[in-house]
Amino acid sequence: MRVTTSLIYDKGIGAIQDQQSKLLQLQQQVATGRKAVTPADDPISTARALEVSGSKKLNEQFQTNQGYAKDALGLVENKLDGVKNLITYIREQAVAAGNATYSQSERDSVATDLRSRFDALLAIANSQDGTGEYVFSGFKGDTQPFSGSLAGVTYNGDQGERTLQVSASRILPVSNSGDEVFMKVPGSSNSLFGVISSLITDLENPAANMPNAVSTALTDLDSSLDNVLRVQASIGSRVNEVEALETISADLDTQYAQTISRLEDVDYAEAISDLTLEQTFLQAAQQSFLRVANLSLFNFLN
Repeated sequence: MRVTTSLIYDKGIGAIQDQQSKLLQLQQQVATGRKAVTPADDPISTARALEVSGSKKLNEQFQTNQGYAKDALGLVENKLDGVKNLITYIREQAVAAGNATYSQSERDSVATDLRSRFDALLAIANSQDGTGEYVFSGFKGDTQPFSGSLAGVTYNGDQGERTLQVSASRILPVSNSGDEVFMKVPGSSNSLFGVISSLITDLENPAANMPNAVSTALTDLDSSLDNVLRVQASIGSRVNEVEALETISADLDTQYAQTISRLEDVDYAEAISDLTLEQTFLQAAQQSFLRVANLSLFNFLN
């Protein structure tokens, strides 16, 4: 093969350009902190990083939903604590009023007190969350679930349970309908409101058979309390599930972040070392080219 001056020049320039290209890529990596400055630099790692980033964003949405779920369940649990306390208080008053030594005026005082407790219970049943949705109306969040008075209370919601997707495979109920909590007393045809209303009516009626009235009220109140405790236990179980999922999601988030970093982030120590080395190679190529370029036939003849 004939080696011409033109060939020497072309090869020398080509070697310098190759070194400059490598140096530029390393400079861009150090400047951006990324291994692949463009997808074309490493298509496989770029595609994998995009896939993992998508999984990370989905996991972050699940984490957001888990927070919403805990808030919603915590609110329901708080309201049910209020219901439980009211039932316990009303039960205590019923026991006291059933005492044969109580006068009618004392029973009237208890009845007056229980009227205010009835109103407090109705207020809890019509509670709203921070967004203005009614807690116990089922799917009908914008509908006040309960209306009425001592004469009778009507449930205007439905039996639906609101849900949130808290993981890829779990859609969690985050509410309980007011029908389940307030309108259904196991073993009785009465609602919780009806039980309290009947007790108040009996207390205000001098002719009422007080022992029987109190006994019936206590049975129904105990059933109502058991029902509330059952719902609370269900909520507690769901809260525990969410907390377990929060731990799993936090671990996943860390794993995703580490994987993305491994695929995308440049190792600065290695990159700077390579940059210094490539600068040396470029300088050597430039100096070598200059020396060879000066070794032409005319220079020799001179």
